[in-house]
Amino acid sequence: MSTRARRAAVARLRGASAGSVSGALSIAAHGWAAGGMPVQSSTLMLLVAASTVVGALVAGLAPLRTTAVGLVAALWGGQLIGHLVMSADMAQMHDMPLWTPAMLGAHLVGAVCAAVVILGAEAAYRIGTAVVRALPVPVSLPAVDEPILPRSVHRDRVILRIFPTETFRTRGPPLAASC
Repeated sequence: MSTRARRAAVARLRGASAGSVSGALSIAAHGWAAGGMPVQSSTLMLLVAASTVVGALVAGLAPLRTTAVGLVAALWGGQLIGHLVMSADMAQMHDMPLWTPAMLGAHLVGAVCAAVVILGAEAAYRIGTAVVRALPVPVSLPAVDEPILPRSVHRDRVILRIFPTETFRTRGPPLAASC
């Protein structure tokens, strides 16, 4: 595996992690700050779409996929997008303000913790692939000495005769059964 392919794999890992963690943390932060309010399915679908965009941006843009600050910024942006998506569901609640310090703090702490976890997963991925790359590769697999079964020249034609005889059978049910 070339260096470019390894970097692309790490970028995909970072993007997928950032997108999925961003959505999950948005749900968790809103649940913590809003007191466990249930989320509607349409809001979840919009959140999945927003998380996919965050993941694609992290995997695609060089500053976001190569630096820790870029990852934290992308996760913070994902938290803000997630907050807006989740707040659209909470718009019917008139007694709660949209931007509370507890809500913003929960999103910020979640983004920083997620960045630490993702950077740790990247380090574990790099270490694991380096170890696998250093392991010796078997030159060839040993040959299995199983006897090859000879093919039979004889082909039984019984089946060809059974099917026509079964379809043209004229016998019906017994007379007592049909009455």
